[in-house]
Amino acid sequence: MTASAFKHASDETLQRYACGNLKPGLALVMRVHLAGCLSCRANLRRFEAVGGALLDNLPPAAISPALLEKIFARIDAGDTPREARPTPVLTADGFALPAAMAGCKIGPWRFVHPKLRWARVEVPGAETDRVILLKIAAGFAAPAHGHGGLELTQVLAGGFTDGRAQYEPGDLVEADESLDDHEPRVTGDEDCLCLAAVEKPLRIRSLLGRLFQPLMGI
Repeated sequence: MTASAFKHASDETLQRYACGNLKPGLALVMRVHLAGCLSCRANLRRFEAVGGALLDNLPPAAISPALLEKIFARIDAGDTPREARPTPVLTADGFALPAAMAGCKIGPWRFVHPKLRWARVEVPGAETDRVILLKIAAGFAAPAHGHGGLELTQVLAGGFTDGRAQYEPGDLVEADESLDDHEPRVTGDEDCLCLAAVEKPLRIRSLLGRLFQPLMGI
């Protein structure tokens, strides 16, 4: 796998997203990434096309007369669904967040270390999903950790390396239990801001990380 391959969603994750099998928190990170990644959007369309073809081969299902009446009534009333126009939201620190995060509740920034802070992200309808914004100062590293399940991290500002590749704004970092423990370290002179969601709690190795893990929920 090339370094650039680490900056996009895997086929497995795209397939899960296309089938609606990702938890809402993980799906949020995917939506943020897809909004700015032509490559992943093109791959997603392939999976959606396959799913559509499978649906076409299914036998038709009967629709109740009551449901048809409701649909026609909404059409007659002009009450057809319209695509919402999401508005950008701001964190407490004034960072402009992607429009895909509109509707999410961003909690206050909380202290872990003078160079490491986090804020909880509540996804509508899935407030208990493990989703956070993580702000790490230039030159600092997040606690070394492993994974018990899928983790998706979208770089929003700054950049970091995890020993596999250098990640910049717009890149997606995907990790799971198959990845050895790693210690992402911020590179350059700019603080790094990331949106991260995990399927299961991380396996954090450092004492500081283990102390704050219950509060962070990851």
